[in-house]
Amino acid sequence: MRSKFWLFSLSLLGILLYGICQVRAAEKPKSVRIGLMRTIFKDTPDSLLQILMKPFSAVMESQTGLSGDLVMTPSYDKLGKQLSDGDIQVGVFHGFEFAWAKLKYPELEPLMLAVNNKAPLKSYVVVADNSDIKSVNDLKGKSVSFARGNREHCRLFMEHRILPANTSAGKFFSKINNNADAEDAFDGLAAGEVEVVLTDSAPWESFKTQKPGTAGKLRVVMISEEFIPAVIGYNPKKLDKNIRDNFKKGMLSASENPKSKRMLEFVKISSFETIPDDFSTQMVEMLKSYPAQ
Repeated sequence: MRSKFWLFSLSLLGILLYGICQVRAAEKPKSVRIGLMRTIFKDTPDSLLQILMKPFSAVMESQTGLSGDLVMTPSYDKLGKQLSDGDIQVGVFHGFEFAWAKLKYPELEPLMLAVNNKAPLKSYVVVADNSDIKSVNDLKGKSVSFARGNREHCRLFMEHRILPANTSAGKFFSKINNNADAEDAFDGLAAGEVEVVLTDSAPWESFKTQKPGTAGKLRVVMISEEFIPAVIGYNPKKLDKNIRDNFKKGMLSASENPKSKRMLEFVKISSFETIPDDFSTQMVEMLKSYPAQ
């Protein structure tokens, strides 16, 4: 499950570079710098990232003549500033992180979303079917597994929807297991090794399909609201319009390309999609529930 998580992230990079490969502007810059949130790759060691990122730059350069410079950024604030200053041309954020960055750097704009229609971006609190846990109020003092590979919205959900104010997970739960992948976490829950699993939507949906018998011994007691998908953002003042439009066109058509479509299906991305009309409203609501950190 862990390897699938960073494969998801690296494949997202691959599709982004595919989009840049579609750029056919008359005048091309020497390089296009893509900034990526380090939180997207939280389970991947830096040493491994350096090795895995090199082929993408090579593919981009051979296809377009552009030097694909991929930059890992530790915080949404720094990535927002890099886009604002023009040090980075395109940035990949978690949806809520883009909302936070735009508060401080209002010139930033969303270019498109990376969407998985089969597994909406939600968090699940799962317990054994025979458990006496009925709601979030019953979770205090329980043992919990945080499925390895959970994306950042799961942490955010836990901090704002489960933990009381000014309380850490270590003080709230009696025991925490951070080392199990999602399948092992669910198996352990069914076997009575832990009392609660906090999981991302995609692993839970996958587990129900792969092990319906074991999943039938479990039940969901809490589901988060749907989070904004990953946002590809940019600064209109720092990215050439022709490059932007061709880049966008290339990524939006990625699911129509046989090779890219297979990659998307493997990592459970349905498509890149245009920004919905109510996106600003979605960000306002997200900020109400999950204020900037």
